[in-house]
Amino acid sequence: MLRQLSFLLPGTLRSSCGIAPVAFTRSFKAVADVEIDFNNREVLKKYVGIRDHLSKKPGTRGALIEALSSVLNAIKAAPEASDYRKAVEATCSYRMKVCQENESDAAIEEVLDAHLEELIKECKEEERLVSYMLESKAWDVPADYSVPVVDYVDAATVLEAKK
Repeated sequence: MLRQLSFLLPGTLRSSCGIAPVAFTRSFKAVADVEIDFNNREVLKKYVGIRDHLSKKPGTRGALIEALSSVLNAIKAAPEASDYRKAVEATCSYRMKVCQENESDAAIEEVLDAHLEELIKECKEEERLVSYMLESKAWDVPADYSVPVVDYVDAATVLEAKK
């Protein structure tokens, strides 16, 4: 029973009492014995937990294409001259082109250097951001507005001045 309650003690007390909980030694050994093939993206996704938290559905390539199309349709409401629209369209168009040119999910992930599930989630977040940007009209900046520029000061200079 003492071993079962020992996890409640801080680590310093556990070691000073000579109590080494079995859970700590077993869990460390179990983690140390695991070998992960980082080249197998499906095993990596399962180990990292991406499949569990983002998507368990097969056919993520089709879902990504659908999400990208949704973002491209949403951004059309922004003015064509806005830099935000240009950036979103360029990013989505590039990703769409990669999806259309590659049939396998692994190839798309390799080219885009991201998991498809993460890209789908990013598209959903971008679509929400598009509606916010349309509402706030962030591209409407007065002609006389100037962006404040802060000069870079090296930390060593600041520290020397305080001495």
